[in-house]
Amino acid sequence: MALAAAAPAAGAQVVAPRDVSAELAVGPDGRAFLVSPSARPGARTRSAIRRRTALPGAAFGPSRAVMRPGAGDRPVDAGVAADGSGVIVLQRVRGARRSVRAVAFGPRGAPGRPIALSGPGERADFAASAVAPSGAAVVVWFGHRGAGRWRLEAATRAPGARGFGAPEPLSSFVRRACCTSVSVAIGERGDAVATWSSTARPAVWAALRSPGRAFRAPQRLAADASDLPRVVVGAGGAAALMYSTQHVPLRAGDGLQLHRAPPGGGFGPAEHVNGGGGVTIAAAAVTAAGRVLVAWSDRVHGARVHVSEAAAGAPLAASAELGEDVRPRHLAVAADDLGRAVVAWSQRASTTPAHRERAVAAMRVAGGAPFGAAVALGGPWRAAEPGRAALVPGGGALVLWGAARYGGPAQRRAALLVTRLP
Repeated sequence: MALAAAAPAAGAQVVAPRDVSAELAVGPDGRAFLVSPSARPGARTRSAIRRRTALPGAAFGPSRAVMRPGAGDRPVDAGVAADGSGVIVLQRVRGARRSVRAVAFGPRGAPGRPIALSGPGERADFAASAVAPSGAAVVVWFGHRGAGRWRLEAATRAPGARGFGAPEPLSSFVRRACCTSVSVAIGERGDAVATWSSTARPAVWAALRSPGRAFRAPQRLAADASDLPRVVVGAGGAAALMYSTQHVPLRAGDGLQLHRAPPGGGFGPAEHVNGGGGVTIAAAAVTAAGRVLVAWSDRVHGARVHVSEAAAGAPLAASAELGEDVRPRHLAVAADDLGRAVVAWSQRASTTPAHRERAVAAMRVAGGAPFGAAVALGGPWRAAEPGRAALVPGGGALVLWGAARYGGPAQRRAALLVTRLP
């Protein structure tokens, strides 16, 4: 069933009347694409992969099913490129055998045949995936062997390629409970970074790949992280990796840690973004020229969104403070080399008669200009959380965000919305 477009407030359009994840891409001509499973990651039910398209400056059209998985296949992730093509990742379970497969779909949404990414006879469990605007893609999974051993493995697809390359290892084999979180990103040229950390041993590891080459040996960036590492890769191949450290009591060196890697190089030492801040909510964007923008919020430096920026090779510097009464939830950012940027967050809208939140965003239209006034992305909800943000060529931005209302026991109304900013 396709849900008709709705605009509750501030031009917000409901694109899914349920709790779902989604990926967003905007093409050079201003067309925008959304691709989403009809359930959150980790859902046990099989669900269709759905896609929406928006013409330049227009609302998204009706939802159309790209693929309905067959028996034994469960969609676990999907990504979309700037031309509307993309990749669907499937977890296949056949008795005791588990494998990871991928299905590519074209700019018009037509899917191809599923192809196996993990090796034959291997027990594999999906970990993470990413698709770049150019169509370059990477999929990471846990490859299991006998006696409880496993390692991280990956397959990549170059820009313009029709299929994925052979699987390659990212880590050595270990024998411990597989409570490991993985984040992966890929740039337009095919530069890729995978980072991971385990709850049993919370060190931060990262493996980097240059276009046309294999992943290099992993780097250990920290011995003890207090949250999960996240990574982004810019169109030119520069990368930024973030995680937090926290002790009791807090130390001056605690807070958000940022590592940067130039194209083709390794990660440098940690840069302390918010000294003494403890666990920090943050999001980052890396431009084609390697400029980095970091938006962050913690419980130490006030309930605002702080923005720090740096050119490639230059130290980070504070550039803005945004919002009031910011809620400690996910942030969404996008930036380019013209100095344009968008930052989205959630903040408290009211406390009476009940707690309400709004998803909010602020834009900067050019380098050297200040951020404009915060704009509400929609009406108040019990909970609101930005998901993805993207700049639109020629001006404006799109922000994808989720919202929820709560009723009686076990009742929840959720929606996925998108708002176009001028």
